[in-house]
Amino acid sequence: MPHVPPTRTDSDSHGEIIDLEQATAIVQRKLFPGLRVTGQRKLYGGSINRVIEWSTDGEPASIVAKLNNSRNVRMFERERASLQIYRDHTTLPVPETWAVLADEPEFDGAGLLMEKIPGVPLSDARLTPRGQQHLQKQLARHLIDLHSHHRAGFGSALEDKGVPRWVDNFQPVIEKEFNQVRDALSSSCRSFVDSLLRRLDQWLPEQSTPTLVHGDLWGNNILVDDRHPDQPEILAFIDGLASYCDPEYELAYLRMFRTADDTFFAAYRARHPLRSGFGRRCRVYWLNTMMMHVRVFGERYTPACEDLVNQLRQLTRG
Repeated sequence: MPHVPPTRTDSDSHGEIIDLEQATAIVQRKLFPGLRVTGQRKLYGGSINRVIEWSTDGEPASIVAKLNNSRNVRMFERERASLQIYRDHTTLPVPETWAVLADEPEFDGAGLLMEKIPGVPLSDARLTPRGQQHLQKQLARHLIDLHSHHRAGFGSALEDKGVPRWVDNFQPVIEKEFNQVRDALSSSCRSFVDSLLRRLDQWLPEQSTPTLVHGDLWGNNILVDDRHPDQPEILAFIDGLASYCDPEYELAYLRMFRTADDTFFAAYRARHPLRSGFGRRCRVYWLNTMMMHVRVFGERYTPACEDLVNQLRQLTRG
C-alpha cells in the first residue's frame, strides 16, 4: 500500500479564534487563577481539531488547548478518559489532561486543556539512520507493553462490557464507512466490498485476544525529542482512544503510514508473534481507513480504495 498520509486542513475552519484575553479567562476559571496567557501558536495536527499552545506568565509555562466548534464535548471526554486509562494502567507515556471545555462564554465549541509535551511529531523529527533504528526499537517496547493488556471482550475500554468476537466489533465500523462513501466508488468496487462484508468472518478469522490499543498511531501522534538525532527519545503518544481490539488492527495502521519499519516488527515479533496471513488482513483494515479518508477528506482518496480492492481481488484469485 503506498504511503498516503492524512490531509491536514486549515485550522481556522475547526473553531473560532480565541484571543489572549479570552484564553486567559478560560485558564483562570478552569485551571489556575491568576495565570495569564501571553501568547499562542498553532501546533502539530489539525485534521479534525485546532491544536494551540498557550504560553503563560507562570507555571505551567505552556498549556495545550485542543479545540473544535462542533460542541461535541463527548469526544473530548472520551479522549480524556482514554488518556487516563493509559496513565493508570500502562507504561505508555501520554500527556496529563486538565479540563474539558464545554459551554464556555469565550468559546462556542468544545475542547480539552492538557499538558504541553516538549519535542516534535515523529513525522517532523530529524533522525539519522542509526537514530531511526533506535526509535523503532523504543516504539516496539512501548507497543509490546501496551499490547500485553487484555480483557474478555472486544470494544471500548471506557465501557465495561465487550463482545466476544472481534469481527462483531469491527464489522459495524467498516460497514458504516462503506455505506457513507459507496456512491463515490465504482460499481465494480462496490460489488466486491459488498461481497467482502458478507464474508468478513472468512477474511478476519477469529484467533485473537482482546488487546488494549492506541488506535491512531501515525507520525503526528508520536512526540519525539530529536535534539540528538542518533539517540532520539519518544516522549509521548497523543490522540489515543483506548479500546480492546485485535492487535493486528493497530499493527496494520502502523504499516500503512510507514510509522513502523522492519526494525520495529523484528523486535515486536520476538514477544508477540504475528499470525499467518497478516498481510492479507492488513488490506482489509487499510480499506476501512481509506474509506474513512474519503468520508472525511474527499474523493481524492477514492483511487486508493479502488487500488486496495484490486489487491484484495487478486488475493481471492491466488
